[in-house]
Amino acid sequence: MRLWKNSKYVEKGDYYLVDDNNEKYVLDAIKNGASKIITETNNTYDIDTIKVDSVNEYIKNYYDFSDIKLIGITGTNGKTTTCFLIYQMFKYLNVKVAYIGTIGFYIENKITDLENTTPSIDYLYNLINYAKEEKCEVVIMEVSSHALKQDRVYGLLFDAIAVTNVTKDHLDYHKNMKDYILSKQKIIYLTNNKKIAILNGNDKRYKKFINKDNKNIIIKKNIKIKKVKINLDSMLLYFKDNKSRNVKLSLVGYFNAYNFLMAYLIIKELGYDYEKVLLNSEKFHEPMGRLDKITYNKNVIFIDYAHTPDAVKKVLKTVKKIKNKGIITIIGCGGNRDALKRPIMAKIACYLSSYVIFTNDNPRFEDEKDIMNDILNGAIGKYEVIYDRFNAIKKGISMLNNNMILMILGKGHEDYQIIGDKKYHFSDKESVIKIINDID
Repeated sequence: MRLWKNSKYVEKGDYYLVDDNNEKYVLDAIKNGASKIITETNNTYDIDTIKVDSVNEYIKNYYDFSDIKLIGITGTNGKTTTCFLIYQMFKYLNVKVAYIGTIGFYIENKITDLENTTPSIDYLYNLINYAKEEKCEVVIMEVSSHALKQDRVYGLLFDAIAVTNVTKDHLDYHKNMKDYILSKQKIIYLTNNKKIAILNGNDKRYKKFINKDNKNIIIKKNIKIKKVKINLDSMLLYFKDNKSRNVKLSLVGYFNAYNFLMAYLIIKELGYDYEKVLLNSEKFHEPMGRLDKITYNKNVIFIDYAHTPDAVKKVLKTVKKIKNKGIITIIGCGGNRDALKRPIMAKIACYLSSYVIFTNDNPRFEDEKDIMNDILNGAIGKYEVIYDRFNAIKKGISMLNNNMILMILGKGHEDYQIIGDKKYHFSDKESVIKIINDID
């Protein structure tokens, strides 16, 4: 028996939780087999009904997660990579673990797609409960600003949290940085037990996330990065915590040094075998769609999810450190999302690339030409516009000529493109492979 706010998930014997937003779907829930209605409203129904002050409070009290460790990661960029690194580390240590985030719900060898980075409170609680039933010791989750503001993690307390960084994003929803930061800040008051909080001292806003009741561990202050040597598909990280250390990572990019250290510190502070993690550091890799590399002749193609100004800057600065004869970047911006970042992303892409091809991302309900006009307000130097993303990728590949780099940014792991209210199958990686195979 499970608790649901969404009537379409209700099955025989489940409870349906009613508030002002979903009351109109009560009859659907009953039809689907709901055995009881838990409601904040004053209405009664033809089946057993319980009146409560808060259905979220009811969810919180109904489930018991006291015997499972919860880890929450928030931040503008790096949430997915940090979570995925922690997930791999626990698996390597033979700790049964589940992950909830942008790339889905991972448990054992099962992967389930999710509609949101952090699901709705009912769906989230059911995922954690399923992980508990499957005897998971740890659940790691990405916690978005939307989820924090909308109380999707209401009632959950985290044994460890991390804040990767906070830069401009989602201002279409939050309207201003103050609201975005205040929403993110909520996570620092949702700590439990050891109250571990890992913060990025390289982020100018990290002090806003210091809660004196937490055990705050700040990278750059409590643990220091001494040097990073970046290669084409790996890097050497030299750092100091209780002693000087150096590890080889199957990661690329200075920003990934912070992602790795956040993951390592959570393993260490929760009392697991961190020395074993360090000795086997090469075994842990980025998730799909994060600097995903394909070699083509003597060129390199990277596919990355970077879709904020900060992320675009970081990935392009990273590949510029790799010896090359030119960087071609393919990039677009999503429709019905923060329009203010579009010219900023364009300017960064143009400044850090030899040539830029602007294309569609997920236009959604917005006119592709309006999106492109916003983008081109920041464009400088050598660039062109190809609206069709497949053709843009094809043109980018055709321009490669011995030791060049092609960056395909914005969609990463996504295997779809949203146009209007329809979701069409589209994968940057599949497109690259098809184009290369056709050439061969």
